[in-house]
Amino acid sequence: MANKTLDYENYTILIIDDDSTNLYVLISSLETSGFKVIVANNGELGVKKAQIEQPNLILLDVMMPGIDGFETCRRLKADEKTKEIPVIFMTLLDSNPNKIKGFDVGGVDYVTKPIYHKEVLARITTHLELRDLTVKLNSKVEELTQTRYLMMQQIEELTETRHQLVQSEKMASLGRLVAGFAHEINTPIGVAVGAASTLHENVGTIDQLLEQEEVDEEELVGKLNNIKEAANLTLSNLKRASLLVNRFKNTAINQSEESLRQFQVKSAIFDVINSLHRHFENTVISIQVDCSKELSIHSLCGALEQILTHLMINSLVHGFEAGKKSGSINIVVRLNGDNLHFEYSDTGKGIASEHIENIFEPFFTTDRTHGASGLGLYMCYNIVTTQLRGTITCESSPGKGVLFKIDYPNNIKRYQ
Repeated sequence: MANKTLDYENYTILIIDDDSTNLYVLISSLETSGFKVIVANNGELGVKKAQIEQPNLILLDVMMPGIDGFETCRRLKADEKTKEIPVIFMTLLDSNPNKIKGFDVGGVDYVTKPIYHKEVLARITTHLELRDLTVKLNSKVEELTQTRYLMMQQIEELTETRHQLVQSEKMASLGRLVAGFAHEINTPIGVAVGAASTLHENVGTIDQLLEQEEVDEEELVGKLNNIKEAANLTLSNLKRASLLVNRFKNTAINQSEESLRQFQVKSAIFDVINSLHRHFENTVISIQVDCSKELSIHSLCGALEQILTHLMINSLVHGFEAGKKSGSINIVVRLNGDNLHFEYSDTGKGIASEHIENIFEPFFTTDRTHGASGLGLYMCYNIVTTQLRGTITCESSPGKGVLFKIDYPNNIKRYQ
């Protein structure tokens, strides 16, 4: 007896054979082992029974009236309902060409007549085990395929969510820029409006003086001097407002465009500092910049400005506790071969060692209760590594501030 590794009672065998003696032997042997057995005495009937009964395995005689075993097997393998059922041929023909023909039409094995019980049981057991393993494997593949599909859907959803959050953070960054600009431009505009009001009043006074029969020359000269001072004050403050508008326009465009252009690094740094002046004006935080005025590079100006904006806001909010603590921010820019080397440091409270490895991960923050999104440093990392093809590292310890080092390649030219 073959080792019984299967519960044969759970399996159905279809025998297609016109030899009644062979059928009797097989039916008796297989039913004794526990199989459910169904029978067909020709190929056409065998195909129909296979379609209806869906047996686990088919024993198929080669030589039969009507269609032979080879044609029967072809039809079974051409039908979606029966093509996966393993077929074992039974034959008196033991020649290699017939065996090859049987394998070509889809058979999995051969047994020769007269049937030997132990041999046929061993072959049936082997192919039922293989079939079960194939079914389980296909099921697992289908399950994994479905899981992969669901994971791809989730990745797409997460990617879209991340994109939306990054865009929201960009808008928040632009919002801070707009708020700073509005605050900065309010002062010169207010002064200009006040000076214009003084101009209007003095012109009215001069009109009244000129209507009099006698004009007080000293008073008239005084009013004209007032008009001159007010006009100069209006002009200087409108020029200042115009300069602020141009700086804001350049910074806003730079933060949204991706085109490469030549720009002066120090000028770009001070555009960001000026745009964030409102955030720092009521704090005791000093900002020092060590960068050559002549340093000009061909790169993404907006990318550099976005990085610096996020780093400065991060220092203000986290390092100096929203400006409640004093300290300094230091920015050092140098050329290092063909790379721009950018160092940003502050003297804030620093970062705990267990958090250093996580600071560039999206949504990581230790201050979510105060509205931190955890996207600022992630965006810096993404801009440096993806847009600028560079590297960014952070060194820090509690109470000793932070040091960010950024290096990225550039086509750099010096302008005198």
